[in-house]
Amino acid sequence: MKKSLTILLLTVVSILVLTGIEVILVRKIYLLSTEKFDYRYREIVQKGLFFIEKRSGNRGLDETYKFLDVVSAGYMNVLRSKDVDTLSFRQQVLEQYQKTLVKDQKLDEYLKQYLEKMGEPAGFRSYFRITDLVFLEETSVLSIYNEADDSDWNFSKSLGVPGEQKPVNHYGFTGNNFSIGFDYYIDFSQKKEIVLQQIAGSLVLAILALVAVGFMFIFTLRNLLEERRLSQLKTDFINNMTHELKTPLSTISVATRTLENDSILDDRLKTRETVSVIHRQNRQLTKQINHLLEISMWERKQFSLERKEIEVEPFFAGIAEAFRWECKESGCAVEEKYSIKTPTAYLDEVQLTIALHNLFINAVKYNLGEPHILLEVVCEDRLKIMVTDNGIGISREDQKHIFDKFYRVHTGNIHKIKGLGLGLFYVKQIAEAHGGSIDVSSHPGKGSTFVLNLPVHGKSQHSSGRR
Repeated sequence: MKKSLTILLLTVVSILVLTGIEVILVRKIYLLSTEKFDYRYREIVQKGLFFIEKRSGNRGLDETYKFLDVVSAGYMNVLRSKDVDTLSFRQQVLEQYQKTLVKDQKLDEYLKQYLEKMGEPAGFRSYFRITDLVFLEETSVLSIYNEADDSDWNFSKSLGVPGEQKPVNHYGFTGNNFSIGFDYYIDFSQKKEIVLQQIAGSLVLAILALVAVGFMFIFTLRNLLEERRLSQLKTDFINNMTHELKTPLSTISVATRTLENDSILDDRLKTRETVSVIHRQNRQLTKQINHLLEISMWERKQFSLERKEIEVEPFFAGIAEAFRWECKESGCAVEEKYSIKTPTAYLDEVQLTIALHNLFINAVKYNLGEPHILLEVVCEDRLKIMVTDNGIGISREDQKHIFDKFYRVHTGNIHKIKGLGLGLFYVKQIAEAHGGSIDVSSHPGKGSTFVLNLPVHGKSQHSSGRR
């Protein structure tokens, strides 16, 4: 088990490492695809801007330049006033030029037309960032803003240009009254969608690989837990079987040594009693050995049903009556209810008797008071057999496993209630061999109800138990 846990831990670590590697690889693929996208569309946009610029009188910025040239002349008149705060004024001028540049430009419109004509995505957002602005006079030059010299203004940060964006073009213009330089940025709104479409194959493969690994891990873990559970069940079975075999053997050994005593041999009554004890324990030992043989038989599914037509009500009434005599000393009461519309059914008498006997025995064993069993038989299109008891009940967790081989409901002391954990396993096998099923309804402290649902008519009198 320690080795299995070590393997499980290593598997978990391997899956985490594999997941991390895949995430890193997918991220790198995404970043490379994004760079490829930026490079390709940067070239396309630059070609478009070059095409727009070469169109005479229709560059998208001509009207803006003319307007700013007039505005610059007005600002120069204001600057000649001695009451102007130079720094505050320069900042105000820069902000005004930035707003005018963004508002009046038609570059975006022409670029979208070009991209649509080329069959490329035309959804984008543009940004303008002034890098230098100078007012010109006949004999002097007044610098309003220079990106390198006036970096402490934090002007660039106020523009909201995404940090990962790079300018696709730089524009410079010198008019009569001003000179300006600015960068033009493009941010495609569909960039993420396009990049994700390009790497969709890699993403799908990565996800499928992780799902496959996760599925195999869960499957392996489930098998490991099931193996652990079966191992525990087999250990319990061996302990129980050892106890069950040891008891009659010990009794036979004691009885045999008793018979070696001459005084016992001379007493015919005591001799007969001792021999009777040996016979009973021998039968018990034979019964346990037969159980072991039955395990092999049911495991290989190499049993045959000997179906024959039987009278339903007399058959079940006989089983109930026989059990009343068997459990007479325990004070068990067996009540019967019948609703018979189809009087006969094709069943294996021996196997079905074993199944009901196992249910009756459990009702008596797992009972802290006076056992009361209700046998209800309904025979119409199908045969429905219900065995209800007033025992200790079965928890919801135990109900999931009570039909498993070797499984026993825990009662605090493994030998307090004797058994090998095979009774309900046999019942289920017998029901399924008849082409039917068994279900249980139970609550701790409120008893249990087992329901056998069987077909009324068999295919033939001899049906193989192999399925």
